[in-house]
Amino acid sequence: MTTYLVLMRLGLGYPLAILGVIVVALILALLFRYGLHRPMVQRGAPTTNMVVATIAFGLVLTAAAELGIGNTKYGVDPIIPGPPIIIGGISIQTQSLLIVVVSWVLVAAIWFFFTKTLTGVSLRAVGLNRNAAAVSGVRVSRLITLAFILSVIVTAVGGMLVAPLIGAGPDMGTTIAVKGFAAAVLGGMASVYRGMVAGVVIGLIEMLSSYYVSSSWAPVIAYAILFFALVLMPARVRQSGAHA
Repeated sequence: MTTYLVLMRLGLGYPLAILGVIVVALILALLFRYGLHRPMVQRGAPTTNMVVATIAFGLVLTAAAELGIGNTKYGVDPIIPGPPIIIGGISIQTQSLLIVVVSWVLVAAIWFFFTKTLTGVSLRAVGLNRNAAAVSGVRVSRLITLAFILSVIVTAVGGMLVAPLIGAGPDMGTTIAVKGFAAAVLGGMASVYRGMVAGVVIGLIEMLSSYYVSSSWAPVIAYAILFFALVLMPARVRQSGAHA
């Protein structure tokens, strides 16, 4: 949504739009971290309460955006304009190719960070056992804040990439979040890479169902996959960050 406001309404270019999106995302992440998450941790709130608080925070932001600009999807210019690329009779939008490239670059960067840097390894240790990490001298609070910052930057980049394809709106992240969670459950919460592959599988299933059945069924696919994954593979939801 910030991409639309900075790029389309203010008429600024993508470099400033990227900067604006990241700045707004960081402000919201720090607001949630120090305004909600950290006080709840200090009071010993259970994980379920934090999940509910996270969802409520998102709903408040969505409602505030709807009050400000309306519950409408707006068009956003692609990052790389131009005609689609034709490969073997298949038309591929340049924005879609950019999403694939940037996604795998981010996966490689995340892998390097969590496996080759001391900060990343320490962050994995916090995910496995926060108390043991603290006893070992790891600054748990700082690393949790860093995790919030990294996650919100990746999320902001993802939203900015898909906005030209699906349109920018206050609730644009809802469907994406469901698909992402479905991919995470299918791939296992402990593996970024299996989750990435599961996301590709879900996307292919949606495309095939749109082509052979009806495009109106495509949004139902992710919800159906999530439902069956939660019922048939509940153990995957309980997996934690054993792997990067």
